[in-house]
Amino acid sequence: MDVHNVTNQYSQMLEVQRKTLQRARMRQGERPRDREPKEKMYLKFMMNHVAIKPTKQQQNLILSSFIPSAYLPCTEPLRGMRPITIQNLQLETHHRGTYLPLRVITPPQRMTAIMVLAEDSLADVVLLQLYQQEPENIREASHIVDDGMILLVKEPYFKVMASGDYGLRVDHLSDVIHVNPQDARIPESWRAWALPIRSSAQSLKMKGNTAMGEKRYWQAITDYSNALTVAETSDEIEILKRNRSLAFLKTKQYDAVLSDVGFPDLGLEPPEKALFRAAEALYFLARFEDCCQTLEILRAKFPNNEDALKALERARRRCAEQAKGDYDFKLLQTEAKKLRPPQLDHATYIGPVEIRNTKTKGRGLFLTRAVKAGDLLLCEKAFAHAYAPDDDKGNSKITLLMNPETKMGFMGGQADLLTIIVQKLFRNPSLAPSFTKLHHGNYEAASTSMVDGQPIVDTFLVERIMSLNVFGCPLSSLNTRSDMRSSKPEEPTAYHSCGIWTQASYINHSCTSNARRSFIGDMMIVRATQDLEADTEVSFWYKQPTGEHSEDPREVYKHWGFICTCAICQDAGTTTKAVIQERRKTLEKLKRACDSSNGIQVSQFERLLKDLDHTYTEPASKVPRLLVFDAQFLLARVYMGENNMIKGLECIRKMLSALGFIVEGFDASPTSCRVVKWGLMVDYLVEAFLHARTAFQTIGDKESSKRAEEYAKCAYKVVVGEDSSFNSSHRDQLR
Repeated sequence: MDVHNVTNQYSQMLEVQRKTLQRARMRQGERPRDREPKEKMYLKFMMNHVAIKPTKQQQNLILSSFIPSAYLPCTEPLRGMRPITIQNLQLETHHRGTYLPLRVITPPQRMTAIMVLAEDSLADVVLLQLYQQEPENIREASHIVDDGMILLVKEPYFKVMASGDYGLRVDHLSDVIHVNPQDARIPESWRAWALPIRSSAQSLKMKGNTAMGEKRYWQAITDYSNALTVAETSDEIEILKRNRSLAFLKTKQYDAVLSDVGFPDLGLEPPEKALFRAAEALYFLARFEDCCQTLEILRAKFPNNEDALKALERARRRCAEQAKGDYDFKLLQTEAKKLRPPQLDHATYIGPVEIRNTKTKGRGLFLTRAVKAGDLLLCEKAFAHAYAPDDDKGNSKITLLMNPETKMGFMGGQADLLTIIVQKLFRNPSLAPSFTKLHHGNYEAASTSMVDGQPIVDTFLVERIMSLNVFGCPLSSLNTRSDMRSSKPEEPTAYHSCGIWTQASYINHSCTSNARRSFIGDMMIVRATQDLEADTEVSFWYKQPTGEHSEDPREVYKHWGFICTCAICQDAGTTTKAVIQERRKTLEKLKRACDSSNGIQVSQFERLLKDLDHTYTEPASKVPRLLVFDAQFLLARVYMGENNMIKGLECIRKMLSALGFIVEGFDASPTSCRVVKWGLMVDYLVEAFLHARTAFQTIGDKESSKRAEEYAKCAYKVVVGEDSSFNSSHRDQLR
């Protein structure tokens, strides 16, 4: 929804990759006899490694990431699997029930995957590609896999790569296990090559402490974990786990933090550090009530802990946001302007809505009580958010995420978002249910959730859910409203930045929507655009309707697997080709009238508008006339510029009617202006109502002027998400 779809632009690249995959499948089961020797592969890899080292001067770098055919992660415990060697690998095959011991022989090379060369016990070499790993700014590639490390690749997937070479591709994080050189599952020659570890728990703890001091948190986790295997007393174990909990906190493994400190059973006399780390983990898991309770215990036992007091105040603010939707929206706008990425420290508010089954569209979001236009339904913190700096025109790296099987391609943050979600679920399995229960079509995921002590995260399930539920998003909707100085509304914008908002994902599409989403950083705000009764299903558009007939209605929402049956789409389906052609001709004439060097010929423009309006037969209150409202809006601007307030009001009334509004008093009559029924909420309503305010003020109708301003503020609140910036944004118009 509003993501930067580049399927057509890169269709040739998608087709080339699709054919490459087809050719590769034809070699399924083959054991290649033309694998390059170790020395040649090593030389080629190292030369390429030096050649592609990133530099600060690199600009406009395009990285493409192709989604392969979906395959399930390994769900079998390693103890029941048998080892395999490289020479026995078959192309385009997932070697179920086996594992491949590998020793890395090169430094890593990072592109869209982390790549290394690795050898098996027979000294055969293979290129290993590890996908969905932490990005370089989070964790250096050499800390994930490096020369000398030993790995066990479960159920190896041996394939023909795009370059024509052969390699192993690993898409699921749990399909790779890092082992130490003394592990009994690796070749004996490798164990003899490494010196045995003869360290005490104390020395390993000190090693972990040193790593923590140097901010090598993953190494610290390894050191503390090794120390726990040789610790002898309960006190040693408790201290080591408490130390490790800090490393887990730094690496955002909050479930593991809670496990190490023993939450929720912290004992009668829990240590200060254990309480504080439990509270921090609970906070970042958005368990704010539990966080407050833990911090209150901490404050009672350790009243001099000032950090705990600050943390408690912060957690209480989140609780207020979560329970009441009590946000300081001005602060949110300030934070979104400053933070990069714009990921805000705020809670999710779920208002008067709940998830229910619909009759024909699966699950949806329904109102639990009546609401008014502008009321807050949701203010949701993103489950996952990927910020693409190209929104600020300063991007130096662009990622293409391409799926040859679905023939879809997207530019921007989706490749990053896929990794972000996979990593989040892998680090904190307790968060998985809210994501994995989202709509994922007919994809059948693995039923096992843990193996060999690690969570199983099905990358292809994540990709499927993401593709069907992702939202493109601006830095702030305050900055992306259509420019009020332009002569006509802009085309709907597609965004490179994107995210997943789990609650909002249940809102179904309708062109005649009754809600609208806006954004501040990674917060999505959903407000009602109409007065609605309890039990009404909430809807917003996935693609903003334009009223054009250029697209096949069966294709518009094909990606989501439905055909829209709203009043607008039903009317479009029954509109004859002759009427469509007549509308196009009239629109072309209107465009020429706008582009005239002599300015708009008002009488001609009005006549053409009347002709266009007459091509519709259904009342606008039932089927909004999307090709009419923007032209009426432009004409209203012309009349307001000429200080012709009566004609300006008439055009505003017609504009509102074209959008499905039912209004009274938008003229020079003594009846005060009133919106009887709200219609489609478009950006330009704010300016339209402000023009009406000015017109009423000029003709001396103070009550209507005041009410028009209230309507403008309501429309602004829906479009932007908040109204705290209304006065400053429209200072000139409100004088």
